Amino acid sequence: MAEEKKASAARGSLRIARLAAPMVVGEIVGYLTMLILVAMVGRMGSNALYVRSLFLPLGMVFSAVNAALAVSTQVACSLSKGKDAPEDVYPLTVNMMKVWVVVGTSLTLLLSVGAPLFASLFEVPDAAREEFVWFLRWMSVVSLLGFGPALCASALRGFGFARQGLVLTLVSSFVEIALVAWLGLGTGLGMHSLPIAAAFCAVAGTAAGLWLLRRAGLWRRGQRAPWQSAVLRHVKSVGLPVGATLGIISLYSLALVWVLGPFGAATVAGFSTASSVQSLIIMPALVLGSATAIIINQQRGAGSYTSLAATYRSGILLSFAVFAVIAVVTFFGRDVIAQLMTGETEAAGAAAGYLGIVGLTYAVEGPVLVALTLLEHIGGGRRAVILNVVYFGGNVVVGRWAVAVSDSPEGLYWTVAVSNLVSAIALVAAAAFVRKLVADSERAADAPDSERAADAPDSERAGEQAC
Repeated sequence: MAEEKKASAARGSLRIARLAAPMVVGEIVGYLTMLILVAMVGRMGSNALYVRSLFLPLGMVFSAVNAALAVSTQVACSLSKGKDAPEDVYPLTVNMMKVWVVVGTSLTLLLSVGAPLFASLFEVPDAAREEFVWFLRWMSVVSLLGFGPALCASALRGFGFARQGLVLTLVSSFVEIALVAWLGLGTGLGMHSLPIAAAFCAVAGTAAGLWLLRRAGLWRRGQRAPWQSAVLRHVKSVGLPVGATLGIISLYSLALVWVLGPFGAATVAGFSTASSVQSLIIMPALVLGSATAIIINQQRGAGSYTSLAATYRSGILLSFAVFAVIAVVTFFGRDVIAQLMTGETEAAGAAAGYLGIVGLTYAVEGPVLVALTLLEHIGGGRRAVILNVVYFGGNVVVGRWAVAVSDSPEGLYWTVAVSNLVSAIALVAAAAFVRKLVADSERAADAPDSERAADAPDSERAGEQAC
């Protein structure tokens, strides 16, 4: 019996790894694309990088909404895969796009009309003010278009076509970099090339995404997309917690910079460098959580609730193996990593100091992030948000106190390290939620037919009710 469980766990981990591998590559490509674009913008004039940096916190609002709706689409399509209902994918995708048009248009109007007010809020100098207003308005319009490729890629991943989603990401990234290099640096168009390149990639990426959906058999000629109320249920139970988590993380980053501010620019720069490294380090956790959730949602859609616990264990065990390696490499390679990320000696030293204290705890924090991502994707978003608020809020409050007592930034670093270990409770919370899904399905199966017809939720609503 023990041998069968081990073999089953190995098969589950292999299935998750196969799905996660192209997703990890896609995330890394997206991260590198951002770095390359920043490097090119830095060569487009004195105001270019400054103006883009001011846009980033405002652009993160679009990113949060984009991620919330994209994940909602992925979850809905995973459930459709489990039901063996490819005909549901296109209507779900189109209806989610309708939601985005309403929300995205509102954001675009807000940022476009309020651009001069944001310039005053950020105290943008007169020399860069006009350029900032122009950039904010055009990038907000372009951001409205950029949802198409992300939505198509999410639909493909949710139905199990992760490689096709990767192809879409690779092509979009390559084309955007090439266009910015040609228009921005080659023709001297400068930062005005960014919205042009982004708009072209958005339109072309959406067309390519729809073509891939058709090729995968998820969009049939003449297929209609009537409105489905289930779309809003997915947004409520999955999308809102995902967006809330991104907002919490943004506030958390700003709060930690505030805590470290008194220790000087080198410390803040070092922490920002370490945070950039950490963003890359935790990426596999987010992808593993997403891949595990895709499989669990496919099983929910198929009604195979008895497999949920085994799939959850496989995902967590795989993440422990992956992050044991990542933690060791980060700890022993912290000096080299910090020096590669920044040429400033003091900032590199501060970044290495942070990674030296926190690095080994990634062995626990990685699986924790897998569990939290999983919770968000299977209907346990409220629990994930509560756990995130406790974790991030605790780090700020306790870290501020520790810094005051120790008169050293290391007080904050040790707070984060200890908190990473204590956050292992999220593994228990996620396991309990999975067990609740299984128990709810068993009760529904044992209920009389009349009660089941009246009361039993469908598979996608079961997770929402279990919250």
